[in-house]
Amino acid sequence: MIKAAICEDSELDRDILKEIISFLLTDRGLEYNINSYTSGRELVAGYKNHPSDIIFLDILMDDIDGIETGRLIREMDDKVEIVYCTSSKDFAIAAYDVHAMGYLLKPYEILRIGAVIDYYVQKHPQKNHNFIEVKSKRKPLIIPYKDIIHMESDNKVVYIHTTTQGAVKVYNKLDAFEQELSDSRFLRCHQSYLVNMQYVAGIVDSDFIMLDDQMIPIRKSGRKLIVKKYEDYLKEALKNH
Repeated sequence: MIKAAICEDSELDRDILKEIISFLLTDRGLEYNINSYTSGRELVAGYKNHPSDIIFLDILMDDIDGIETGRLIREMDDKVEIVYCTSSKDFAIAAYDVHAMGYLLKPYEILRIGAVIDYYVQKHPQKNHNFIEVKSKRKPLIIPYKDIIHMESDNKVVYIHTTTQGAVKVYNKLDAFEQELSDSRFLRCHQSYLVNMQYVAGIVDSDFIMLDDQMIPIRKSGRKLIVKKYEDYLKEALKNH
């Protein structure tokens, strides 16, 4: 889970930046939470109770500016990554003094923000456990979490149904993949099936209907809990977007 914060006194810029960051993190298959703040003072006041992994911090704000806000945050947290956002290049040296990881110029460019996020993920690999490595037909494959639709077990074989590589046949147990996939998107709904709830379109009778129209059975034992987990995931996904 990447805990991101946006501190920006312009509502328009704040909303634009949140939309771009949400899209980029979702596209990379990363789990995240974004908190928004309207001033540096608000960010600093609540920081101890709501620390972040990365902060997108506007420089030109009323009250206390982004540079001073960054200094105050650094006194509480020397590990958080700070990315400064501004319409001027004049603050680059001051941003360096606060050990900023990045510097974004307005108007925002999605490719530049994407590059900053990719650099963050490379720098913090523990936040990037978002793929599995398997062998299929004696060849090693990397399958991102976001590409997995569902997994189907058949005796000692697991078929990993993906958006990019079709059905990948792997000799393994579904139990092993369930343990490896430490991500809230994945739900073991049946002895023989594990679904990525990102691709669940809804529930029909006793089955999940997937976005590709496949029907995945939900086991009778513990069905209410499985349905509740899906509903909780859906509520959280809607809240973050």
